[in-house]
Amino acid sequence: MTIVVYSSHTGSTQKYAQTFADKVGYACYSVKDEYDRNDEIIYFGWLRGPSIVDLNLIDRKKLIAVVSVSIEKDDALFRKVKEIEKIGVPFYNLRGWIDRKKVGFFPKILFIFLAVKYKLKGLDDYTGPMYDAMLNGGSFYDESGLDPIIEFVRSR
Repeated sequence: MTIVVYSSHTGSTQKYAQTFADKVGYACYSVKDEYDRNDEIIYFGWLRGPSIVDLNLIDRKKLIAVVSVSIEKDDALFRKVKEIEKIGVPFYNLRGWIDRKKVGFFPKILFIFLAVKYKLKGLDDYTGPMYDAMLNGGSFYDESGLDPIIEFVRSR
């Protein structure tokens, strides 16, 4: 059997994981939940730097796909994540949201630092919305990003 397991900080990864699970008819569990360790896993995790949070808690032999969620859309970053995390299964990336009420002091400081960096370099169509999200919160959630993952599952 295949299941979905996720780790979420502000809720966007959980929402993607649950929506995906509902669409394909899989059970969905937080990485903290009890689930059958013999099941195949599609893992949804949020990015912290070039690492996927809690991916290290998943048995790599059970992974059939990995999905990262962040506000980024930088392919170079995702290639780096795939290399650092040694991901040998299909790897997908979705854009989530920043809920400033749910992030701690240090992530807020990091967001301010990054926002200033973007501002100093000059804002464009990509960095402008990220600048706003880092300072005020914001969403890049797009359920259509699940379509390639659904296609992968249905083609197995």
